[in-house]
Amino acid sequence: MKEPEDEAFEDLAKRQDDWGLQGSRKHQIMRYVENNARNDVIEEVPQHIEKCSLAFGKDSIQSFTVYIRNMKK
Repeated sequence: MKEPEDEAFEDLAKRQDDWGLQGSRKHQIMRYVENNARNDVIEEVPQHIEKCSLAFGKDSIQSFTVYIRNMKK
């Protein structure tokens, strides 16, 4: 037979598990949004490099842009 204290601890543990799952999902969503923002910024860099007309050849510029685009998550 369970004591009231045992039932209270089981109830608390169950509620904490539910909160933990919700918190975990919240963090997943936040990471997704942060990664999307990060990827958008990273994509802007190669676009500007492609517009740039420095002393680098076209192959070098393409290599830079591929390297930068590979930084996306």
